[in-house]
Amino acid sequence: MNLETDFLPTPSDARPEPGSKRTQAAPALTRAMQQLIDDLPEEIALLDQDCLMVAANRSWQAVCEQSGNTDALPGCNYREVCKRKAAEGYAPASLALTAFDEISSGERDFWQMTYNGGVRWNSRDYQFCMHRIGAGDEALIMVTRFDLTELLELRRLKSDFNTSLDLGQTMERRRVARELHDSTSQLLASVGLLLGHLRLQTPNREALGLIEELQELLGEAQQEIRLISYLAHPPAVEEMGLADAIRALVGGFDRRTGIEARFVVEGEGVDLSATEEAALYRIAQEALSNVHRHAHASRVGLLLRLGRRATHLVIADDGIGITRDAFARSQCAGVGLASMRSRLADIGGRLTIRSLSLGTAIVASLRNEPRPNGTKEGPATKS
Repeated sequence: MNLETDFLPTPSDARPEPGSKRTQAAPALTRAMQQLIDDLPEEIALLDQDCLMVAANRSWQAVCEQSGNTDALPGCNYREVCKRKAAEGYAPASLALTAFDEISSGERDFWQMTYNGGVRWNSRDYQFCMHRIGAGDEALIMVTRFDLTELLELRRLKSDFNTSLDLGQTMERRRVARELHDSTSQLLASVGLLLGHLRLQTPNREALGLIEELQELLGEAQQEIRLISYLAHPPAVEEMGLADAIRALVGGFDRRTGIEARFVVEGEGVDLSATEEAALYRIAQEALSNVHRHAHASRVGLLLRLGRRATHLVIADDGIGITRDAFARSQCAGVGLASMRSRLADIGGRLTIRSLSLGTAIVASLRNEPRPNGTKEGPATKS
């Protein structure tokens, strides 16, 4: 294979002057790069500073030949190719055209977008990247295209499965809540009535003391069931919105437990998806349940901070804190904190646990990703 003849053909209007630095440096640089990229599965092309394609790996050439895009092979001016496609109304080409100008001028060193290829690419999804690279005085633009169709489909299937699983769990919790409220609570109320009747009929002081103790335990059990029932079937986030649903959840928790609870929201205008709102709400729900059962706290505070780059939900209590053994147990699948961590990881978030001078703080964090603009071609993401 002769690199100069096979990979460096140039149109006459773009051909460098003989003896120039670019003519001398480009073959050595592209020869080394060609060896690096040729066997990679991604579609990769190398352009010079004028967007002339000086090399392309086997994957790039194979896709171009299969699709009939023979005008995007080594020797072409790739910016001109994008310009023609943009003139035909192809939105990704218009975005790439602007990026080429920014890369070539040195305004940026990296750019990428994710788009749907539409009819011309069988509705497949791609990520298109440009990197400005160089060696010595020579600079090249590396263009990389990844076919994300299967990956995005797997992510969608995983998201659908998680949504279905979460819906099933929610329905089961609601069923348990109804059973506790409609059946178990009524049975305990009947026990309370019988204890009251027995108290009136018993003259023995020792027996009266036992009856009073039973009534106190019964009252605690009824309060516990009311809280469990409430946490299992709290206000619906999909109906109220995240902030209002958490506010209602915290208010109900305060009334039912005697633990002073407050909720603060900072920031506004952040567009969270339904999946993200549901995840944060479930974390608030599980965290409050853990505070009630394990923290021995007198106060708990929740903060929802809606930042420009990230959203944070903080749950902090003044309880006994989390021991090393408890933290180790929390790493087990299905256990409270591990469940929260897994729920966040599924949507690209992170859970942080911090020990306070008095109590524990749990921080759930989500990056605020840009939303699609609704066009078929999909949005561009610049870096």
